[in-house]
Amino acid sequence: MRKTWLLLPLLTLATLPALADGGPEQAAVAGRRVPAKAQLQQQLRARGAEVAQLQRQLTEQESHSRQANDRLEEQDREIARLRLQLEAMGGPRQGGNAGR
Repeated sequence: MRKTWLLLPLLTLATLPALADGGPEQAAVAGRRVPAKAQLQQQLRARGAEVAQLQRQLTEQESHSRQANDRLEEQDREIARLRLQLEAMGGPRQGGNAGR
Protein backbone atom coordinates (compact mmCIF):
# COMPACT_ATOMS: atom_id res chain seq x y z
CA MET A 1 0.00 0.00 0.00
CA ARG A 2 2.76 2.35 0.83
CA LYS A 3 4.41 1.86 -2.58
CA THR A 4 1.14 2.80 -4.30
CA TRP A 5 1.06 6.16 -2.54
CA LEU A 6 4.62 6.84 -3.61
CA LEU A 7 3.88 5.83 -7.18
CA LEU A 8 1.00 8.30 -7.57
CA PRO A 9 3.07 11.46 -6.83
CA LEU A 10 5.88 10.19 -9.06
CA LEU A 11 3.49 9.63 -11.96
CA THR A 12 2.00 13.07 -11.39
CA LEU A 13 5.46 14.68 -11.47
CA ALA A 14 6.35 12.72 -14.60
CA THR A 15 3.22 13.88 -16.45
CA LEU A 16 3.44 17.56 -15.47
CA PRO A 17 5.82 18.56 -18.32
CA ALA A 18 3.53 16.89 -20.87
CA LEU A 19 0.50 18.66 -19.43
CA ALA A 20 2.30 21.99 -19.24
CA ASP A 21 3.02 22.10 -22.97
CA GLY A 22 -0.55 21.21 -23.91
CA GLY A 23 -0.18 17.49 -24.43
CA PRO A 24 -0.15 15.61 -27.71
CA GLU A 25 -3.30 17.31 -29.00
CA GLN A 26 -1.79 20.77 -28.83
CA ALA A 27 1.49 19.48 -30.20
CA ALA A 28 -0.36 18.13 -33.23
CA VAL A 29 -2.14 21.46 -33.73
CA ALA A 30 1.07 23.41 -33.25
CA GLY A 31 2.78 21.08 -35.72
CA ARG A 32 0.20 22.04 -38.33
CA ARG A 33 0.46 25.74 -37.52
CA VAL A 34 4.21 25.97 -37.99
CA PRO A 35 4.18 24.64 -41.55
CA ALA A 36 1.06 26.69 -42.31
CA LYS A 37 2.78 29.81 -40.99
CA ALA A 38 5.93 29.05 -42.95
CA GLN A 39 3.83 28.34 -46.02
CA LEU A 40 1.97 31.64 -45.62
CA GLN A 41 5.25 33.51 -45.25
CA GLN A 42 6.56 31.82 -48.38
CA GLN A 43 3.38 32.76 -50.25
CA LEU A 44 3.69 36.35 -49.01
CA ARG A 45 7.28 36.51 -50.23
CA ALA A 46 6.23 35.10 -53.60
CA ARG A 47 3.36 37.59 -53.87
CA GLY A 48 5.68 40.41 -52.83
CA ALA A 49 8.13 39.43 -55.57
CA GLU A 50 5.25 39.24 -58.04
CA VAL A 51 4.02 42.69 -57.01
CA ALA A 52 7.55 44.11 -57.38
CA GLN A 53 7.83 42.58 -60.85
CA LEU A 54 4.44 43.97 -61.87
CA GLN A 55 5.45 47.41 -60.59
CA ARG A 56 8.66 47.27 -62.67
CA GLN A 57 6.66 46.24 -65.73
CA LEU A 58 4.15 49.04 -65.13
CA THR A 59 6.95 51.57 -64.79
CA GLU A 60 8.50 50.29 -68.01
CA GLN A 61 5.17 50.48 -69.87
CA GLU A 62 4.56 54.00 -68.57
CA SER A 63 8.01 54.99 -69.78
CA HIS A 64 7.33 53.54 -73.24
CA SER A 65 3.97 55.30 -73.31
CA ARG A 66 5.56 58.65 -72.40
CA GLN A 67 8.21 58.16 -75.08
CA ALA A 68 5.57 57.32 -77.70
CA ASN A 69 3.54 60.35 -76.63
CA ASP A 70 6.61 62.56 -76.91
CA ARG A 71 7.29 61.22 -80.42
CA LEU A 72 3.71 61.87 -81.49
CA GLU A 73 3.81 65.41 -80.11
CA GLU A 74 7.08 66.02 -81.95
CA GLN A 75 5.53 64.73 -85.18
CA ASP A 76 2.50 66.99 -84.66
CA ARG A 77 4.80 69.99 -84.19
CA GLU A 78 6.75 69.05 -87.32
CA ILE A 79 3.51 68.69 -89.34
CA ALA A 80 2.33 72.09 -88.12
CA ARG A 81 5.69 73.65 -89.02
CA LEU A 82 5.59 72.12 -92.51
CA ARG A 83 2.02 73.33 -93.07
CA LEU A 84 3.07 76.85 -92.15
CA GLN A 85 5.96 76.65 -94.60
CA LEU A 86 3.62 75.37 -97.31
CA GLU A 87 1.17 78.20 -96.69
CA ALA A 88 4.01 80.73 -96.70
CA MET A 89 5.09 79.46 -100.10
CA GLY A 90 1.57 79.98 -101.40
CA GLY A 91 0.67 76.31 -101.67
CA PRO A 92 -2.84 74.98 -101.63
CA ARG A 93 -4.66 75.29 -98.33
CA GLN A 94 -5.88 71.99 -96.91
CA GLY A 95 -8.43 71.27 -94.23
CA GLY A 96 -7.32 70.64 -90.68
CA ASN A 97 -7.38 66.83 -90.83
CA ALA A 98 -7.39 66.19 -94.59
CA GLY A 99 -3.83 64.88 -94.51
CA ARG A 100 -4.53 62.32 -91.82
